Amino acid sequence: MILSGVRPAAMLAVAGAAAAAIARPAAQPEDGPSDEQVCEFRYTEITLNALSGPASREVGEDELAWARQQEERKARGEPCALPEDTAAAFREATTLNAAFEAGTRLALSPQTTGERLICAAVWNRWNYAVESAPGEEFRQALRRELSAANAVSREGFWRKQADKAAKRGDDRVEAEEKADDLYAAYANGEERGADRLMEWLAICR
Repeated sequence: MILSGVRPAAMLAVAGAAAAAIARPAAQPEDGPSDEQVCEFRYTEITLNALSGPASREVGEDELAWARQQEERKARGEPCALPEDTAAAFREATTLNAAFEAGTRLALSPQTTGERLICAAVWNRWNYAVESAPGEEFRQALRRELSAANAVSREGFWRKQADKAAKRGDDRVEAEEKADDLYAAYANGEERGADRLMEWLAICR
């Protein structure tokens, strides 16, 4: 789904690359999580949400079945194992979650109208990336702040914040171009492309 404000030509040019980026194993930094750690993160996330707390999401039967398999593996002394057909999505989501968390530690926030417009545009692009990702595994493994629903909410919030201040037409153009560049760098797998996008989303949280 493409929300208002997105330029279709710019988005479609990299949409295929974004799907490929999610489908392929994400490049892991030397100190990044191992597949077993990613698996444990996933197992814990499913287990906690299955407890049905006030902030829990609905857990599917397939997820519960996989979690039970991991319990059986642990009982046999075997390591946690990601499903082969969804391992890449879990790795990608875990890497993005970690990059977003790193961005929150910068403790930065938008200060100008132009930066607030960039925030709105970046959340718009991220919503598109999440909505167009193949399968549910990637979406389910993302932290709540990176969900499509939160992206819609944050885009609306920052657009309202920007509209409260005096603005130039050039501000909007520059914001859209900046968001396009960030999204394209992520979708095309450029060096630090994902980190830069997550950093902006964290600043705009």
